[in-house]
Amino acid sequence: MDSNIKKAIQNLDAIGAIIMIVSLFAGNFYAGDPGGGLVYSLSYPGYKLIFNSEYMLGTLFIVVPALILVVGRIKSLQQYESLLKFGLPIVSLIFLFVLKGQLGDTGNYGGSASFALGAWLFVLGNILSLISGAAQFFHIDLEKKINDIMQQNKSKK
Repeated sequence: MDSNIKKAIQNLDAIGAIIMIVSLFAGNFYAGDPGGGLVYSLSYPGYKLIFNSEYMLGTLFIVVPALILVVGRIKSLQQYESLLKFGLPIVSLIFLFVLKGQLGDTGNYGGSASFALGAWLFVLGNILSLISGAAQFFHIDLEKKINDIMQQNKSKK
């Protein structure tokens, strides 16, 4: 396996956390149709979630990936590193759907809000972090698993 791929697998949680942070600033996070026959749709960028006091969960969208990035470097949290790297992506994924519901209930989105580009990127980063965190929590060697799968695919051909 290429050394760059090995390095990416070893740092999958950091890559996912960085994608989650970048997603907050990459386009709209949520979008909605205001209904009532209006032609335009409303959008909500991710950075507004961070700095808006109406949606306190939005602030955690930047705190959770930042914590994933630094948990291994904080001595008092190192004993909980695998648990935090596994649990934090689950919690942020739940927050993503709860906040989607909150935005839909405000009335600005006609009762429904949907994921836009930023939210889909956040989900992607979240899944990468979750895979890495789960592998660390359950003591699974991702490199070995990926190599095994690649060997099985080569033998089938």
